[in-house]
Amino acid sequence: MKDNSPNGVEVDGTKAYAPSCFNLAQMRMTGKGRTTFSRSEGYQLFDRACRAGHGGACFMQAKMLMSYPGSLGEGVPYDVPKASELLKYVCEEKDDSVSCFTLATMLLRGDKVSSEADNVSPEEARGVKELQKRVNEPSREKKSIDERTSLKRDPLFAEQLLQRGCQRGHAPSCYNLAVMYTQGDEGVEKDEAKANDYQEKTEELVKRFGGFGMGGM
Repeated sequence: MKDNSPNGVEVDGTKAYAPSCFNLAQMRMTGKGRTTFSRSEGYQLFDRACRAGHGGACFMQAKMLMSYPGSLGEGVPYDVPKASELLKYVCEEKDDSVSCFTLATMLLRGDKVSSEADNVSPEEARGVKELQKRVNEPSREKKSIDERTSLKRDPLFAEQLLQRGCQRGHAPSCYNLAVMYTQGDEGVEKDEAKANDYQEKTEELVKRFGGFGMGGM
């Protein structure tokens, strides 16, 4: 029977209903609702929903693609470059501040710092300054056995992404801009006035949301 519903989007020759695919993917990931637990099927459903234009599904697919190689089992690929493209799409086309922030963080971290590190200076990320060891903090250095892929540093594009996130009311993006303009980076000059402006914006958002709120999508 031909599906004439105007709500679906054709994906692989059949109609895909993005919200339904997304919801079922979440159920597959947890086994909720007595459904089959399958991360592989969950990934495929997120992919289908994403290709049908569902921003949340694209974000979840990106997160899965960035998980430690093999950690989610067979059928879930590890592909950081593809994940970065999905995050870029959701940031720019769906105005999702968290995707903007996530990709910006990846573009600032580089390949010398552990993905678990809370923060890193531009000099540390570039390898021109030794990673500092803070009290009661595990090493922030990326281990030689770490199989995860790192994106090439791109502070200029990261700046644009953080600006998008901050404009949407995402306090962490505003804070990172304040830090960026305080320290400077490759292609990004120090700017005390901008640093102060973004620090004030951060404080305003923290006060409004009662913490480091995520802003809007």
